[in-house]
Amino acid sequence: MRTCTENLMATNGLMPARAWGGNRTGKAHLAGIGKHAKNVALFLAAPFIGLAYLLAFPVIGFALLAWVAARAVMDNDKARPVALALAAPFIGLAFVTAGPVLGLVALAWHGGRAVMKA
Repeated sequence: MRTCTENLMATNGLMPARAWGGNRTGKAHLAGIGKHAKNVALFLAAPFIGLAYLLAFPVIGFALLAWVAARAVMDNDKARPVALALAAPFIGLAFVTAGPVLGLVALAWHGGRAVMKA
């Protein structure tokens, strides 16, 4: 192997006892392994993170559009009662859907705290 290649490999920790890279043992060696494992995990997760962003952007865009439209309608005194009447069934459906789930979460939370105290 050439000296330049050996020096580069030693600097990156691939040849711990060679050239001027020093001997990486103990905690320094484990820190290097953790850094490489983190980089590999991020490399493997990157496509899924990108897919999540790709799927979230249209939803966020429509939510912002609805938010701006709702604020504009709420400022209009004539359109406000009509908008509230149209929104009431959807608000009720959201409460009926989320209520039992939130109730179970609250029950599990308080039950878990009681078990941990006992």
